[in-house]
Amino acid sequence: MNGSTWKKWDLHIHTPMTHLNGAGFQCSISDYVSKLAAEELDLIGVTNYFYFKENELEIVKNEIRTQGHRITVLGNVEFRIVQQNNGGEWINVHVVFSEKLTTTQINTILSAMPITNTSPTGTAVYCSESSMQLNNVRPDAAVVDFKVLTDHLASHLQRGTDYLISICPNGYGGFRPDRTEGRSVAIALELEKKGDFIFGSTDRDRTFFLNTSRYEHAKERPVFKCSDAHRLDDVGSQYSWIKARPTFEGLRQLLIEPEARVQIEDNFIERTFAKPRFKSITANGSIIAGQPLKFDNTTIELNPNMAAIIGGRGTGKSILLDSIRSKFRHDPLGTNPARQINTEQFSLVLDQGNGSLLNFNEASNTYDYLHVSQGDIQSVSQNPEQLSKEIKEMLGLTSDAFNPVTISAVEDALTKYRAFISYWNTTDERSKRINTNDHQNSIISNYQGLIATLSSAENQGLIDQYQANVAQVSKLTTYLSKSAQIKASFTQQIDPINTTIDGHNQSEFSTTTIPSIDYHAAITAIDANDLLARGQIAALNLSNQGIVTTFQSQGITQDISSLLGKVTEYQRNIDAANEKLIEIAARTAEYRQSILDRCLLSDLHKTHLESNSSAITTAFSSLLTDNTTWTAEQNELVKEILSDISIFGAIYFNKEKFFSLLLSKLNGGKFRGTGTQTSIDRLQETFPINTYEDFYRLISNEEMIVLSPDKTVTLEGFCWETEYFNQGGRFELLDFLYLPQNIQTYLHANAEFLYKDKTVTQLSVGQRGTFYVCLKLATDPFGSPFIFDQPEDDLDNDFIMNKLVPIFRKIKKYRQVIIVTHNANLVVNSDAEQIIIAKNDNENLTYQSGSVEDGSVNDPSSIRGQICNILEGGGHAFWLRERKYGLNDK
Repeated sequence: MNGSTWKKWDLHIHTPMTHLNGAGFQCSISDYVSKLAAEELDLIGVTNYFYFKENELEIVKNEIRTQGHRITVLGNVEFRIVQQNNGGEWINVHVVFSEKLTTTQINTILSAMPITNTSPTGTAVYCSESSMQLNNVRPDAAVVDFKVLTDHLASHLQRGTDYLISICPNGYGGFRPDRTEGRSVAIALELEKKGDFIFGSTDRDRTFFLNTSRYEHAKERPVFKCSDAHRLDDVGSQYSWIKARPTFEGLRQLLIEPEARVQIEDNFIERTFAKPRFKSITANGSIIAGQPLKFDNTTIELNPNMAAIIGGRGTGKSILLDSIRSKFRHDPLGTNPARQINTEQFSLVLDQGNGSLLNFNEASNTYDYLHVSQGDIQSVSQNPEQLSKEIKEMLGLTSDAFNPVTISAVEDALTKYRAFISYWNTTDERSKRINTNDHQNSIISNYQGLIATLSSAENQGLIDQYQANVAQVSKLTTYLSKSAQIKASFTQQIDPINTTIDGHNQSEFSTTTIPSIDYHAAITAIDANDLLARGQIAALNLSNQGIVTTFQSQGITQDISSLLGKVTEYQRNIDAANEKLIEIAARTAEYRQSILDRCLLSDLHKTHLESNSSAITTAFSSLLTDNTTWTAEQNELVKEILSDISIFGAIYFNKEKFFSLLLSKLNGGKFRGTGTQTSIDRLQETFPINTYEDFYRLISNEEMIVLSPDKTVTLEGFCWETEYFNQGGRFELLDFLYLPQNIQTYLHANAEFLYKDKTVTQLSVGQRGTFYVCLKLATDPFGSPFIFDQPEDDLDNDFIMNKLVPIFRKIKKYRQVIIVTHNANLVVNSDAEQIIIAKNDNENLTYQSGSVEDGSVNDPSSIRGQICNILEGGGHAFWLRERKYGLNDK
């Protein structure tokens, strides 16, 4: 039993036993019942005029039972009253009786009521077959005074418990309460006030009788479309869709929910809107390892709209929801994991909305639905940063990460900077820095001097030529080395790229083949140049051999081999120093460029952050814009949910966290606290960073770091003040200031909000939870199921009463709602279609399912009785609800 679901009812339908059958039904009761079943009618109001044929109701019920159908039969007696409509026709009214009353009981009560017609001698005629036949009064000629009818019924039965009265605004014997003038207006108004529901046929009727402004203190009245069938072919031709148990008590509940539970057309939203829903739960066996608590072997069919699980403490309400949650490996809310549930046998069936079923029975299942367990909301709402993260995710801003390509560029700039500093600080065995112009120029000067000591008037020319040849060979050798490096880079870098291209070409989306990078022409050119270089080296070496021969031919008596060897060695050192000067110049330019690059990249990060902030504001604004794929009701519902909420993006600079982390990157001794200042105070004097704009000025290398009253430096200038750093040096500081993943810890775009014009710090935890749930519902209002464990624990009570109940009433048409609650108002006033009562019998958990219209509040075993006993204020909630619609007065 999954509570109240949509079924077909026909409250005004005749049978072959009707008094005025004439040429109507030409069939047996068996054929009649078969037709009822074929038309899928779940409840009928068997109708006859003024009284029933003997055992008429029981004959129909017995045939229904014989054929194995489940169709409820209510008795409906149609009366023609003496009051006339504007067309001079007698007005018809109907009295619908509870199924607990038999034909004999109804006829017996009616037989004591005089009708308006009298006998030929003027004596009273009573509303019975025998009296009317005795006095020759046909049912189609009989009339009764409406007051006599209502007074008589009230004296024998209880209205609202034993019977209800229906009136007819249209057709023969109808009246027109929507007229504003005419002699029948007063009669029509009084009839409507005394009727309980309406037999109508059009949306115009429905709209009119649901309008509470049609007269002062008017109540909404349910409108039923009925067939008034007098022929077999008319059975099933007209009917109403009803969301209630097919019982008289179900009919009674329709007076309380005349709009939500009654539809007179086929294309209403709950029949046409395909929504995924959990269809059933099957549970058996132990629940938590090592504990005796267990599920009794049970299957619970779930209502597609709203199910409320109630029960006393420890009866297994929340455990049932936690068991659902345990069947999904992800946490649907993303915050507080469910308790360690390991149910021996537990499965959940999902109807995807189109009749396709999925069975979830493993913890590895995945399904995206909204599940709020106990403590979830408090866990999120007490942490503003976590709440901001949740808000952004709900708005569809799943990632605000910086562009990975740009992050890589930042890391590259910092890596190059770090490499230069390491390069610049490289020392020799005497701790002298070697990668400086001064050092290399001193090397050149030294070796040039040594070469000069080897020269004389007689060998100067030869030595100069020899030195020039050696220098040129050195340059050509360096050239060949670079050629080899280029050729190696082709295979190391371009070959992997070509492999990636080949793989990408295999994709089904690569309709045009991407050509590989062909470097063979480059290799050919390099080889040609290298061949020429090697030839030049050979020629230079041959020239130097000639110089040796010249030395000998001139009779120079020096040790030629030793002399020229030293010249070669000294020249190579000079050449190496010159190459080093070129390298130092290139590395210095790269260092300066790395500083410019990180400054430019910081501007990109600032733009990115501001864009994230704007995206939050824009995303919320889009929620308030009508969705063209939704109905007007859906768009209005979302706006209603968001009516007290405003969300906007703001860049949040956590100054306290920033300076705390900054201090850890520096030599704390330079900022030691004094009697009047803390270390942070002194640090803030040096780094006057108060806003996010100040922060970006700092990393853009503006002069703003105050080292003394007369000395302000840039960040790069500060990095060369080595006394401010510990062993980690400047690199920890630069990583802290430039890497986006580090910036995120103290500077990010926050989702700020106002709820009822109050900021997050002004709200109670309950109000924060209320805001959170509203946004959760508004950002995904019409999709997967919504499971909420004890909303009253986390939400503002005023919101529950005045907003959540109306929201549940509307949103359950578009998404399944399952709640555990102790709040009677959430159950009764949200008009939960299904009530699931949890029970614990000696650690054995069982569940009873039904609906709010099941039984009497005075029956402790009925669903209604248990709602009153279990939920505080349950009886009062029922009383107020029925009082609103006048049922307590009837």
